[in-house]
Amino acid sequence: KNDRKSIEPPSIVTLPQVPDRMKQTDQPPSEKERIEMEIIKSLVESYFTIIRKNFIDFVPKTIMYFLVNHVRDSLQNELVSELYREAEVGTLMQEAEDIAQRRQTCTEMKELLSKALEIVNEVRDFNTYE
Repeated sequence: KNDRKSIEPPSIVTLPQVPDRMKQTDQPPSEKERIEMEIIKSLVESYFTIIRKNFIDFVPKTIMYFLVNHVRDSLQNELVSELYREAEVGTLMQEAEDIAQRRQTCTEMKELLSKALEIVNEVRDFNTYE
């Protein structure tokens, strides 16, 4: 025997076949029928309440979705057209002064370090030959 518990599918509720025609009777519904009718009525009302709530929630969300997407597309087109204006390209491509100064300092430091490395190599080579 297998010790593991077998996984069974959830039980399915089956309803009796719905009749093709409904007959009207003069007899009042039995207690069971009345309870069943109340349960069905309650379920249908709950279902429609949930559906109504979903629609009420989806309407503003849908409106916002379309508004936001429209504004996003329009704004993106406007920003791209402003960004690529011929007159602004020079200004946009110009290096900031502090960045230029920092780049210049780094270039000078690189040159100084390269010279220092050459001197260290010369000293090392001089010491190895002695």
